[in-house]
Amino acid sequence: MIYCCQTKCCHFLFHGSGHTASCPDCGKKRIRPATRAERAAYFRQRTEALYSTRRSG
Repeated sequence: MIYCCQTKCCHFLFHGSGHTASCPDCGKKRIRPATRAERAAYFRQRTEALYSTRRSG
């Protein structure tokens, strides 16, 4: 499942299990399931990172 951190300055998008309790970036416990738009942004970022790694390697 994709989650979003709800803290004011973080808004980190990350993949986690159903037992995820805190943001891996800032450590706060204010996380929620990502919206459809946030999930799309997460997968777009991951895809871009994958292609940039393949091109440089």
